[in-house]
Amino acid sequence: MTTIRISVKNKRDAGLLIKMLKKISFVERVEEVVVIDAPVNQFEKLKTFLASNSNSGFFSDITDPSTWQKQLRNEWE
Repeated sequence: MTTIRISVKNKRDAGLLIKMLKKISFVERVEEVVVIDAPVNQFEKLKTFLASNSNSGFFSDITDPSTWQKQLRNEWE
């Protein structure tokens, strides 16, 4: 047996694909569908990442954000 994993853009397309697969004689079974709402753009990906890692303390060493940004800008010059 060979297993194929398929990703589609939305639930409607997934539903249509499942219906088609169930009608094909050589398809033995169609397993449960897992919907993962993945972010589509960079902002959403970053937002999701930061939300899921909010307790990781990435920026905990920054006491004054304004000073930190000024130091970063000075390094570019």
